[in-house]
Amino acid sequence: MNKASNTRQKQRKKGLSVSSVILIVMLAVILAGIFTIFAIYQHAKHADTFMKNTTFNGADISSMTPSQVADQIIQRSQPVTINITENDQTVLTGDLTDYGYSLDKDSMTASLEKARAAQTASISAYIQNTTGGDNISADAVYSFDETTFDSFVQSSNFSVARVQSVKGAVTLDSSSNTYVVTQPVQGNEVDDTKLQAAVREAIDTASQNGTLTGTVNIAIPDDCYTSETVNTDTTDLQKEADEKNKELKLQAYKDMVITYQFGSQNETLTYDTFKDWLTIADDGSCTVDKDKAAAYVSDLANKYNTRHIEKTFKTTGGLTIDFPLGKVEYGYTVDEDSETAELIKDLEAGQSVSREPVYYQTNEYGNPYYYKRNGTDDLAGTYVEVDLTKQHLWFYKDGSLLLESDLVSGDLSKNQGTMTGIFPLAYKESPSTLVGANYSTKVQYWMPFFEGEGLHDAWWRTSFGGDIYKTNGSNGCLNLPSNVAQSIYENIDAGVAIVIYYEPGTEPADSTYATDSTTMADNVSSAG
Repeated sequence: MNKASNTRQKQRKKGLSVSSVILIVMLAVILAGIFTIFAIYQHAKHADTFMKNTTFNGADISSMTPSQVADQIIQRSQPVTINITENDQTVLTGDLTDYGYSLDKDSMTASLEKARAAQTASISAYIQNTTGGDNISADAVYSFDETTFDSFVQSSNFSVARVQSVKGAVTLDSSSNTYVVTQPVQGNEVDDTKLQAAVREAIDTASQNGTLTGTVNIAIPDDCYTSETVNTDTTDLQKEADEKNKELKLQAYKDMVITYQFGSQNETLTYDTFKDWLTIADDGSCTVDKDKAAAYVSDLANKYNTRHIEKTFKTTGGLTIDFPLGKVEYGYTVDEDSETAELIKDLEAGQSVSREPVYYQTNEYGNPYYYKRNGTDDLAGTYVEVDLTKQHLWFYKDGSLLLESDLVSGDLSKNQGTMTGIFPLAYKESPSTLVGANYSTKVQYWMPFFEGEGLHDAWWRTSFGGDIYKTNGSNGCLNLPSNVAQSIYENIDAGVAIVIYYEPGTEPADSTYATDSTTMADNVSSAG
């Protein structure tokens, strides 16, 4: 190739490059114009809506107006429950509207409008953001009605009633007459103004933090309580009540008297005697020392027992008859075990009482041991006196002589003499059949007193008294004229003492007494 040809090729290459550049520039201008025209169109189109691919809190809001987005926020809002709690227990619950809060569409729309306007603040701004992709994040905006809030957030609306604080105390219960502990009450009264401020602050904070969702628990702050703090430990109060109950119980015992009645004569047991027997527990209950109570009862029995002891009897004729221990079947014997138990029961009850002691009252056949007494005098003016020497009896009732009569006692010649001693009348029966070893006799009035011996009418006899008993006496019984037997029968009661004796110096030998125990043992068969 020659030099001229090379020159033309270089020139041609140089010319193509310029043309290309010019072409590219022209295309760029054209495209820019087209884009600008499109941008202007899109700017106009999205003057009131969010751009394509714009999201709000993750949700697509492309081509939506701020007002539409606000409506969507309201529609999609989850219900919120707000609980006011106390000691982990809900005392007031409601939704946001109960507390005066409601989503404010106008405020949210205005906030969203600012975000939308920023997207299209100018064509250049829009051109710079033609592909969208903004994620707008904003908090829900609430309006607040203070009147609704204040009327709802009131302690008077709590499910747990408000009470004042009450201090524990020791008081006297009139119904039981004992000191009791009035339990303390920790009050829970609340200052509503402070409560409302605390709840308002908690809700607003949750709203700002984005945690005002689902269930929100707001505990009542301690500084909202107005009730005085009280001590709920009643240990010291209980000790005080126990001491007062002890004092009360002891005071009751100081005034307590147990009066034992022995006819018109009394024996009193007072605090000075029994105070050392008592142990008062913290609850005021009383325990009695059984051994000390039993010792007292034993002394009481030794003083007032009248049965199975030696006795002296003053006869109608002025004689003094001494009855040895084995001759006294009539009288009173304190049942010491039963009386001790009764005494302990009375003391533990702490109430004054007046009563007779517990006696052994009847024998194995149900027959009584006694009739009446006045102190240690267990006859007390009511008894049948029988003088076997004189073969005569006297029946005294309440200190007055009711009747007297001759009689016929047990036959001494047949060793069936009537037993001497003091005996209680076992019972009386009319009519009755007297059965002995060799006889069976019907009588109208039967009044047994000792192993088949008794008082009865002897209708077959025409005379009584004198020495009949020595050779023609009874089988051991006391034979009486029918009218006398009737009068005694009608005026005597079971238990009345029958006092039988020989005048001193006239007593027969013991072998002369009736001893037919087989036929006399049950007081039905008789010596006749």
